[in-house]
Order: sequence, then structure tokens, then C-alpha cells
Amino acid sequence: AVVVGSGAGGAMAARTLARAGLDVVVLEEGRHHSTASFAGRAPLERFAELYRDGGATVALGRPPLLLPVGRAVGGTTVVNSGTCYRTPDHVVERWTKDFGFVLAERLGPYLDETERTLNVATQPLDVLGRNGRIALAGAEHLGWRAAPLRRNAPGCLGSCQCVVGCPTGAKQSVQLSVLPDACAAGARIVTGARVRRVLVDPDRPGGPAAAGVRVRREGGGEFEILAPLVVVAAGALQSPPLLRRSGLGGHPRLGRNLSVHPATSVAGRFDEPVTAWEGVLQSVGVEEHHDGGVLIEATATPPGMGSFVLPGLGGELRRELEDADRLATLGAMIADRPSGRVLGRDRTLLRYDLDRRDGDRLMRAVRAMGEILFAAGAREVLTGIPTAPRARDLGELDAVLAAAGPRKLHLSAYHPTGTVAAGSDPERSPADAGGRLRGVTGVLVADASVLPGCPEVNPQLSIMAAALAVTEAYLER
Repeated sequence: AVVVGSGAGGAMAARTLARAGLDVVVLEEGRHHSTASFAGRAPLERFAELYRDGGATVALGRPPLLLPVGRAVGGTTVVNSGTCYRTPDHVVERWTKDFGFVLAERLGPYLDETERTLNVATQPLDVLGRNGRIALAGAEHLGWRAAPLRRNAPGCLGSCQCVVGCPTGAKQSVQLSVLPDACAAGARIVTGARVRRVLVDPDRPGGPAAAGVRVRREGGGEFEILAPLVVVAAGALQSPPLLRRSGLGGHPRLGRNLSVHPATSVAGRFDEPVTAWEGVLQSVGVEEHHDGGVLIEATATPPGMGSFVLPGLGGELRRELEDADRLATLGAMIADRPSGRVLGRDRTLLRYDLDRRDGDRLMRAVRAMGEILFAAGAREVLTGIPTAPRARDLGELDAVLAAAGPRKLHLSAYHPTGTVAAGSDPERSPADAGGRLRGVTGVLVADASVLPGCPEVNPQLSIMAAALAVTEAYLER
């Protein structure tokens, strides 16, 4: 078997197939980075190497969205926050009933196994950091549901560097937790290897069948690996172009159905220092509005790397930066309607237009984050809206939001899913209910693209459990 991609899905597929006795090769376009290499360099020095396009992947649309994704052994798990939510029951039910993704019914035990593999546990309070404690205090004052997040980081020291590779090795990204097990079972990993196409034998009895892959090396030159099973796990943004280059992109829904968790953030200014970059990067979840599609998480980043836009220019901006240690930051992501497309063959082009309903959710999210910060004692909230960057109380924030719209917010997006969705309807789903690509034998889809719809939470566990379900089902057959 050849596994294309070493992220959450590819790693789990490789481990499952190798343990079953298959000869497995994992192909990764990025490089391998060790914990020692993270610890030896400043966060900003690591950033460009760990993200595709230096972190500047953009979805064009109204409005444009920054959509950073990882490119390294371990994929985006190397640069995510370490937050591990189980797939909500109502999402599993929707995937099963509305899409016919029957493997979703089996996710429970696979989620259990994934949590054990990653050592998932609730983040202890002792390293939470003041940013997280402020979120807890504000939510408690309001009577809202909130708690420290469950994370895959036993022994976390609160370095706040998850998004540029954990410098202590506490975060159990798949390059530390899953891929070593795959290699112990015989799998091999080739880095700097861009898969140009899946090779297909059109004359195989029973119809077209996978025959292997053609690979371009980072330094030049190409080679082929012949294999009767190809697991496509290049991610929701790269798997559709790969299939098109391979002559396997004929399904009309391939590349469509893109969900991205649109997100925005606000900051609260406090009289006492917060020093948000000391502690856990993503520490607390506020789930009071999750039933309405809004998930709030206390999130801070290393200095110079925050996505939050401080107000002002020149001297005013410099003063804001000098006072940044008094800011607490919250981020909110929304469960979106799949409004995007992945276009292109050799280069990926993303298109995403924010749905009107999702715009309303983002505005409600900003209001809710403002409520939390004011309840915790903030003397002003920084909105990220250029025309009205500050609000000194909730009434003023309401006035700011009434005069603005979602396209005035500073938006980003995360967790792309759904572009090679699995399901029972052959007209609606490029992959069948078992995650097998339609129209060819021997091609499995085992990454975020196979999920039929938005998972509504940070998706690492969902992706890994789905990849486990897809590969286990293949082995059972």
C-alpha cells in the first residue's frame, strides 16, 4: 500500500495497514522536524518551514479568508493547538442519516482508540495561563458552560508554541504518537516526495484499478511505486487536485462541499498584566453557544504571530504593542454551511463565499466574546473592526456591531473538510459509504476530505477515527 500524506488521516491509515501485515510506504511532500529542532529556534523562524505557502494559503471570495495548513511529517497535527474534541453525537447522526456515511456509526470505539493513542486528557489548571483563567472567570460570572479543553499534551509546560511545533515534545502530534508505531510495524516514510499522480491500470478485470503512484522528488527527478492499494490522505485542499491530475476527478462533486470553520477573534484590555503568551496556547472552551453553531476558545499565540489586528498605525500601533501584555484574547469558530470549492490540478485554487447565515453567527460570536471579557473585568474590548476598533462597554459594542457587518471583521479559517465526501448517494458523494473512491478499485480516501460535512469542533479526532474506520473496513473486505 502507498499512503499519500502523513497527517492525521494518513498516519492512522499507515499504522492500521502496516499492523495488518501490508508493506506500507508513506509519501510526504514536507520534511521531518524533530522536537530538538523546534526547541533550538525562535517561533517565527520555524513558521515558514512548517506551513504550506509559508502560512499564506488564501481562499478567494467574499471576504477572502486566510486558511493556514501544515506541510511536514505529521501534517497539520504538528502545528495545531492540540485541542481534541470528540465528534458530537448529532454530527455523527447527520453524517449517517443525511449522507449515508455508515462508517460514522462505528466512530465511537475508534474515537476511544484515538484518544488512547494521543493520551488525550483535560488540561490541568496549573499551566493554563492567565488568558485561560480570564475566560473561565468571565464565563462563570455569566453562568455559561466553560471548562479547560481536552488536549493531546500530557506534561504540557505552557510554552504557548503549539502552532510552530511543540518545543518540549509534550503535544502528541502524529509524528510522535502514530507514525513511530507504523514504522515499528514495517512502514517506511519518504519525505520531500510530491505525488504527481495515482497510476491506474484501465484493463484490470472488473474495471480500472489502482496500480501505484508517480512521485517527484524535492531535488528533481521522478520515480514510481507500484502497489494495488493507494490511500489518498493529502488533505482536503490537496486531495482533489491529485485526483484530477490522475484522471480520477470526473465526479461532479469532487472538490466541492468545502467547509472551513470561519473564525474571528477579539481582545480585552485589563488593568493588570495578562501576558497571554505564558501558558497553554488554546486553553479553555466556552460551549454556551455551541448548540447555535458557535464555539469559543481562549487562544493566544507567541508574540508577533497573533492573527488579531491591533488598532492604529505608526506611533499608536507601537503603543498598542508595548501594552500587549495586558490583552486577553478569545477566538470563535462557527459551524459553517459548506460554501467552498477546491479548484485546480497542478496548483490548488480555493474559492469560498461566506454564507449569510454564517455571517450572522460570526457577529453573534463577537458579541458573546465581548460579554465574556467585560464580565471578567476588561476595561475595553478591541473588536478587530478597522472603522470601530474599540468598545468600552457592552452597549457600545452592540452599537459597533449594528453599524458593521461580518465582512468588516478580521476573519481567518481552519480545519478544511469535505471535498471528497463519502456517502451512499453516487451522485452526491465522490467516495462511497466505505471511503472508497468511486469509479476505480483500490483507492481509499482517508483524510479530512472524506468527512461529509462540517464536524463543528476541532477535527483531529474525527479525521483519525474516520481514517481508522475506512482502513479497517477495507481490511475486513
